[in-house]
Amino acid sequence: MDEAAQIANSGPLLAQGSKLFVIDARNGVERRYLLNWIKTTMPGIGPDEALNWVSLPISDERAKMRLGRLEEKLRESPDTLVVPVRIAWRIPDFEKSRAVKMRHVIFGDPRNPGAFRARSILLRNKRRAQCLIGQPATIGELNQNFAELSKDYDQTDNREFAAFVVRQAGLVLDIAERGLRGRRYKVPRHVADGLRSDARFRAAMTQLARERGESEAVLHEQAAKYMKELIARPSPLFIDMKAKLDRFMLSQGYDDEVVFNRKELTRLRQTMREHPTLLLFTHKTYIDGVTATDLAYQNDLPLIHLFGGINLDFFGLGFMLRRAGTIFIRRSFENNPVYKLVLRYYVSYLLEKRFPMTWAFEGTRSRLGKLMPPRYGLLKYVMDSAHSNDIENVHIIPVVTSFDLIRDVEEYASEQTGRIKKPESLSWFIGYLRSLREPMGKVYVDFGEPVVVSKAPDPNDRLALSKMAFEVAVQANRATPLTLTSLMCLCLLGTAPRAMTEEELRAVINFLVGWARERNIRMSEDLTDENLEGVQRVIETLVNNGLLVRYDKGSTLVYAIEPAQHPIASYYRNTIIHHFLDKAIIELSVLKAREVSDRNAAEVFWEETDRLRDLFKFEFFYPEKQQYRENLKAELQRADPDWEAKLEEGGVKLTSLTNRFQPLIGHAVFLPFVEAYTIVLDILSRLEPGDAIDKKSCVETALKEGRQAYLLRRITSESSIGKILFENGFRMAAGLGLTGETTPETIAERKALLRKFRALSRRMEKSRLELLVLADKIFE
Repeated sequence: MDEAAQIANSGPLLAQGSKLFVIDARNGVERRYLLNWIKTTMPGIGPDEALNWVSLPISDERAKMRLGRLEEKLRESPDTLVVPVRIAWRIPDFEKSRAVKMRHVIFGDPRNPGAFRARSILLRNKRRAQCLIGQPATIGELNQNFAELSKDYDQTDNREFAAFVVRQAGLVLDIAERGLRGRRYKVPRHVADGLRSDARFRAAMTQLARERGESEAVLHEQAAKYMKELIARPSPLFIDMKAKLDRFMLSQGYDDEVVFNRKELTRLRQTMREHPTLLLFTHKTYIDGVTATDLAYQNDLPLIHLFGGINLDFFGLGFMLRRAGTIFIRRSFENNPVYKLVLRYYVSYLLEKRFPMTWAFEGTRSRLGKLMPPRYGLLKYVMDSAHSNDIENVHIIPVVTSFDLIRDVEEYASEQTGRIKKPESLSWFIGYLRSLREPMGKVYVDFGEPVVVSKAPDPNDRLALSKMAFEVAVQANRATPLTLTSLMCLCLLGTAPRAMTEEELRAVINFLVGWARERNIRMSEDLTDENLEGVQRVIETLVNNGLLVRYDKGSTLVYAIEPAQHPIASYYRNTIIHHFLDKAIIELSVLKAREVSDRNAAEVFWEETDRLRDLFKFEFFYPEKQQYRENLKAELQRADPDWEAKLEEGGVKLTSLTNRFQPLIGHAVFLPFVEAYTIVLDILSRLEPGDAIDKKSCVETALKEGRQAYLLRRITSESSIGKILFENGFRMAAGLGLTGETTPETIAERKALLRKFRALSRRMEKSRLELLVLADKIFE
């Protein structure tokens, strides 16, 4: 006896009394098969007995519902039991491989067959038609639930009640079908109808019409258009196709298996089941947006709705993605209140029904490697939706995808020198897929600690929103692992232009891995004790892609990064420099204290730590000042328990303290930012009184001046030449009041700050040289 038959012979269905069968059938073949199945399976119903039933294409959202007959049936006794039934069509052996065949795409999904195909399937193999029963309920119970949800408008409208019953029937049948197919196919149905019948949405539309002085009917027409544009319409076939595309993209040049922690995935599964969940991913490449959805599909987690820019809604791809759960949103809709209202209530619907959502936390791909400042737009709309509908305990989980190599980095390096980014199109997308074929190592996915929003802040509380975004950024940074690629780039850029022998490189990586382990910093599996000696695979990948130079013609194997590759290597280094930020600030601040002999060293040291924090506040996420100082003290204590006495005494004790932080990496962390800011300050310092320069013009000039400075070797690396670096340098100067119209006073202030930055550059060069002087001792 199958599961549906067991349900039919248990519980409420055994009870005496009238029953109304709501048959979800897309055609006459399904309807007749279900009617025959009911008569032969249900207890107490003979083959010749008349059935009380109504048939509707509930699972076909394209079909128009004719609810007249259901409206009549729902006027029957409140004790009448409403029993939803449906056929779940199965594909032989599909659960084993989940392989979508080309014939499924050409002839349609065999899980949703037309009448002719359904008849053919039944003739060949009736076992492929699995009859399902949804959880039944009486008309009285349904009416009570409907009254609670629609208390603010006319409850005597029997058509609205019939539509509600249809949605409930679809819901319980979907739940039954998920037990057969899996939770990966948990999708929302009849969303637009649900929104239109929502009393809160209706009230909001009425209020908006009153405020704008427009007809409510006109606004509802606009809302219907925006619902069609916004609402994803996922179906099993396109979910499977999207999953196949995800796998194809991730396995083209990367290892087939994505590396992740199964305990973290188990925790994620539980969170999705119990709470409204947002998965905010860091954005380094086009394909990191698919890692979370790929993991969810492969591990039978509920479908994750992905927010995407409207620029990706082009012919072919947009059609498929929308039917696989992608929500395309416009880049700007600030002056479109109807669009905003539809988006807000659509998001509320997904939150209330616990359909997880995901989007790029930074809003765009990171062109520098490090975490970019968060974009508040989508987060604000989601929080506004949660606030207006009293949705509590929203769990925001950062998702960090790391790669041994990233296809997009060369493009980023080119863009940062001023090249215009190509617009997305179908031909662009095909070309991008082809570019992923080159071997690029592994993909690693890490989930950060959830940021729990017990109660969403007031829509006007910008401070609460920024604190929330900051905490998500902090957790994302903590979840970012050290990878062998990023560590090698950090080390080799730190000694450049000097190369490193294989022994030196291995020794310093071993040291940094131990350093990170003491601080509970995440690391990829290549850096664990079991795999640290087997790094040759990653090195081969980096050498073959041209990122590393390996010279083996001499007596010792040597590795280096060619100067032309510094912008690319800098990207990988930047993905992890936040882990070394406290160490780098301490090193540079101690070197500053060593330069000043006529003041208390501790006082100079702490002033410099605060100054570095303020100068580079646009580059990193710092904790509040008190916590920032406590973190520095903790790092000092780990390196040298006598640090306080050495800072107070100064002199040679500062050299001793510096050596306790070897190998020094302050120059490797800060050099590109210092050199880029120096170029910006140099441009500002050469302005004449009365002159002014805006950010755009300053950046354009800096790109030219930066190239010249590199050719003259006034800066050490092309990685210091970049639009974003120059923009942040201009923002830093603006924050200090050094932009705007030039005056003799601002000229003096600009030149004074320029001298300080040049002194900082010299200090970093001193850091590099001290590292190399002690290289033999450090790397032994």
